[in-house]
Amino acid sequence: MRYPNEQDSILVRIGRPTQQALIVLGLGLVIMLVAGLVNFSDGVNLSPNFYWLTAASCVLLYAMFNAMISVSAENIDKYWQRAIPIFFGLMLVLSLLATLLSGIPLIEAGSYAWIYIILTFGYFAFLSMARFIKRILSIAMREEERTREEERKRGRM
Repeated sequence: MRYPNEQDSILVRIGRPTQQALIVLGLGLVIMLVAGLVNFSDGVNLSPNFYWLTAASCVLLYAMFNAMISVSAENIDKYWQRAIPIFFGLMLVLSLLATLLSGIPLIEAGSYAWIYIILTFGYFAFLSMARFIKRILSIAMREEERTREEERKRGRM
C-alpha cells in the first residue's frame, strides 16, 4: 500500500535499465549536439574524436551505474536479461550518433574500437562484482535473521 506523501527512492525512479539508458542517451545527445553547435561556430574547432570520447564515456557511465543498481534488484538474472541487450543497443545508438556528427566511422576513430571492447569486458566485470556483492549481502542477511531468531527463542525461555 502506498501512502499519499510517500516518495520513491532514487533507485526506484531510475532502477529500470531502460530509464538508465534513456538518461545516458539524452546526456550523450545533449553533449554531442552542443559540441556540434560550438564546432559549427567560428570560435572553436573540436576534434572529431570528441564525439567518440563522449559516446564511450556515456557507455561507461551506463555500465557503472547499471551494475551498481542491479545489486538492489530482487531478481538479478531477470534484471540482466533487460540490461545487457540495452547496453549493446546504447553502444550502437551512441556509435551511430558519433559517426554521423564526426564523419568518422569507428574503425577510423583511432583506438575507440579497442576502448569499446574494453568497455564491454569491463561491464561484464562490473556485473560479476555485483553478483558477488549480492551473494554476500544475502548470506549476511540470512545469518542476521538466524541470529535474531535464536535471540527470540532465548528470550522466551
